[in-house]
Amino acid sequence: MNQLKQLKEINWLKLLLFYGIILVGTYFARKLPNLLNLLLEQVTDVPFSFNYNHGLVTLIVALLFYRFSGINQEITLLGNNKIRSFLFPIILFTCYSVYGMSNNHGVNEHLWAFMFCCFAFVYNIMEEYAWRGYLIESLGNINYVLKSIISAIFWSIWHLLIFENFNQYGGFLIFMLLCILFSFILTFAVLRTKSIIAVAAIHAFIIKSNIVALICLILFIILLITWNKKFIKK
Repeated sequence: MNQLKQLKEINWLKLLLFYGIILVGTYFARKLPNLLNLLLEQVTDVPFSFNYNHGLVTLIVALLFYRFSGINQEITLLGNNKIRSFLFPIILFTCYSVYGMSNNHGVNEHLWAFMFCCFAFVYNIMEEYAWRGYLIESLGNINYVLKSIISAIFWSIWHLLIFENFNQYGGFLIFMLLCILFSFILTFAVLRTKSIIAVAAIHAFIIKSNIVALICLILFIILLITWNKKFIKK
């Protein structure tokens, strides 16, 4: 009954307005030329597949709603432990850069891995400000499980505007299920750290399905479990 009461206390109209603006903005942003590629073409011939158009939409809408919706923002870029938050991207960049990524562009595999992680990390910061930032905080005091599931459903449906199909996942329903499972990790991380960069780094660790991703995941879990522990006694 308490959870039902908390669900009723959520401003669903404002939340749906937030989501609707993101969906409309994403739809039109995807119709535009890839702005990142247009910029990179001026400095390099190496092609990158990243499209920041819709990421910018989610970031801008999230920041505007944080500014004008009156919500008490606790989730920030660096979170409740600024120095420790940087360990997440450091782990991501170090593990992948040391292991390297093969490519067909003649770029050193270690440099390519570092650049690839940089592009993924920056994009995920933009995306996570919406899905694990404003959305999670706008869901109020409902429990962790409901926050994870609701945010995952919003997040997965949004991808209908991003992906041409979901064949690589076995269909959209399986993709949604994967989003829900992954959302439990991301939501736990953001509630624990209050840090967007921490969640963005965790989001990015699955850019490859290999031993590096497993190592990153293990190190991230250790960081999250020991987040509030102090190892140096005064």
